[in-house]
Amino acid sequence: MKNLKRMAWLLVATVLAAGCSRPVIREHAQPSKARDTYLRIKRVAIFPLENYSETRDAEKTVDALLVPALRLEKIFTDVEDTRFTRDVMKKLKITGTDILDKEVVRKLGDEMNVQAILYGKILSYGKGKEKDASSQVTMDLAMVEPPTGIVLWVGNVTVIGGLTAGKIFGVTEGKTDVEVARDAVRGLTSRLADEVKRARDQERKGIVAELKKEEEIERTRLEKLKGETGKIQEQLDKARTDAAGIKDAAAREAQAVKSEMEMQKAALEAEKARTTAAQQDVEKEKLKVEMERKRMEEEKKKIEEARKKLEAAIKEEPVKEGAPPAAPAPAPAAPAPAPAAPSGEPAR
Repeated sequence: MKNLKRMAWLLVATVLAAGCSRPVIREHAQPSKARDTYLRIKRVAIFPLENYSETRDAEKTVDALLVPALRLEKIFTDVEDTRFTRDVMKKLKITGTDILDKEVVRKLGDEMNVQAILYGKILSYGKGKEKDASSQVTMDLAMVEPPTGIVLWVGNVTVIGGLTAGKIFGVTEGKTDVEVARDAVRGLTSRLADEVKRARDQERKGIVAELKKEEEIERTRLEKLKGETGKIQEQLDKARTDAAGIKDAAAREAQAVKSEMEMQKAALEAEKARTTAAQQDVEKEKLKVEMERKRMEEEKKKIEEARKKLEAAIKEEPVKEGAPPAAPAPAPAAPAPAPAAPSGEPAR
């Protein structure tokens, strides 16, 4: 019976211890300005934590726990620790309080080639001054976007070591400061990972919704273009039909003009042939007239020669006494008139 009571008390103590060590987390997430802010975060850097607790070098312990915890969540491709950040800060001559300056955050992001910077504060670390006080860790953590200086996420956690079975039965002193700090860091990084995953899913859905919206707009635009293209096609078809009609009419008109020109050409050829024939007739008539003129000239010449011979013979005959003088020789007959010249030719 005593063993059963002891086991029941042990179970209750274990439950109480688990409840007391559970982290209390408060967080706030800033909606992303760009549609892919969280999706673009691949590399992050950790800014040196500020220690406001009474425990010296508490920030170094938390630094050492924070980087492995973030890498374990596998939400970022690369996590740069505070040593790298300090080197860059030294190069750029940046102090710890400058993280509040947006321009400094932008320069840090550009120099380290990171898409987010984590910075935070340790408000309490270790056991209190009271006797049998449990270890407690309270810290803040924020994630800022370097290009804009916008704080994307803020988380606060408080973890109290509380009672453990070992402490209840005097076996151990309960959770150590490092164990409590590890629980605090794991709680914060887990919530950060959940928020980043949730935001990325939301961004993916938003991108898909925007793509679908753009696709719908593009489909509507294409349908409108299709309708306009159909109208243009109808106009083109009508224009082609009109052009074909104009072409046929022009071809018919050209054929008619060609036929008319061929007829006129034939008429001109016939007229030319008639003119040529008439000209040949005129030439023949001219030749006849010329021949007749030459014949008349020869006849005239012969008559003139006969007249001259007759006159000479008369002069040579002696004049008989008492005889009447001989009658004068008759005048030569006039030559026959030349034939009339054809129309259009002058008489010779």
